[in-house]
Formats: sequence, C-alpha cells, structure tokens
Amino acid sequence: MSSRTYRCENTSRALNPTGGFLKGFAFSLNPYIGCAFGYHGGCPFCYVRALPIALKGGGARWGSWVIAKINLKERLRIELAAMRKCGRLDAATVFMSSATDPYQGIERQLRIARGALEAFIEFPVRRLLLQTRSPMVERDIDLLKQMGDRVIVSITLETDDEEVRRAITPTSPSVERRLKTARMMRREG
Repeated sequence: MSSRTYRCENTSRALNPTGGFLKGFAFSLNPYIGCAFGYHGGCPFCYVRALPIALKGGGARWGSWVIAKINLKERLRIELAAMRKCGRLDAATVFMSSATDPYQGIERQLRIARGALEAFIEFPVRRLLLQTRSPMVERDIDLLKQMGDRVIVSITLETDDEEVRRAITPTSPSVERRLKTARMMRREG
C-alpha cells in the first residue's frame, strides 16, 4: 500500500459556476482537490478521476493525493460579501462538494470545511447542500444548526451491504456508521 501525499495551496476562487448534473445549483464549492477515500485508485463509480481536475495530481494515481485549499474561508468570505453587496446572496445556491469529500481525514487538522460553514453563517446563502460520506460532519452540527433550513446534509451511501462496501470502497466509513450519522442529522433537524 502506498502512502497519500498532501499539500496545501492557495485558491484563486472559492465558488465555481455549475452546470450539467448540478442543475439547480449556481455554484459548487470544494475545500479539497483529490480524495483520500479513493485510496486504491478511486471508487469504481467515481466520475471525478476522469475529469481534467484529476491531472492536478501530477500523474499520481487518483486517491493517493489531496490538495487542501488553505485560503478557502478567506476567498469565500470575499466572494460572498461581493454577492451580498450586489443583492445576489439571498438567491445563491451552493453544492458542497461536487468533486471531493469535504470531510476526509485531513479535515480534522485543517478545518477548511468548517471554515466554509462559518463563512456561510456570516453570509447566508439561500441553500447549501453539503454532500459527504464521512461521520466527521457530526463535528460541525453546531454550525449546521445555526444555518437552519438553508442547509441540507446529504450522506452518500453507495450500498446497504457491508461486504459490498468493503469490496468497492474499503477506505470509506462503514454502512452502519454512515446510517448512524444520517439518523443523527435527521434528529437534529
């Protein structure tokens, strides 16, 4: 098993205009590039590893590297403030994250996804869809509750069979653990 590489970079843009399958969302926000959950070359159903963004790994196998957008919170605050100034903030819809998981292991130390949520509390958008497969999202329940009905948390669950999950996504959280997180999110509103 090879190790993962992590690096931090500044991003020039936090919110990216969407299209295609993200119809209904004006922007996507990805705190990271790459995916530590795809450790063995990526989940077999992952479309991102075939996109140009996967070239950011410099030829390294998808799932073996992650780039952290270290200045994301500051960039996001600037972009959201500009949207508020021109009266577009209340209509903005954001999909977080369309090309990576915002709660991969490195998030424990870097807290980039949490920083983005703090920015969304300061500058509320109409709707934020937060997509993850990680129970780490529980850490940010305090912020999610402050966002109220402006946020939807979606927990990815590719199967309800633990043996299948271990075969296709061996580095992802268990089915049972993700269901527990989904139940908690529902209970907490």
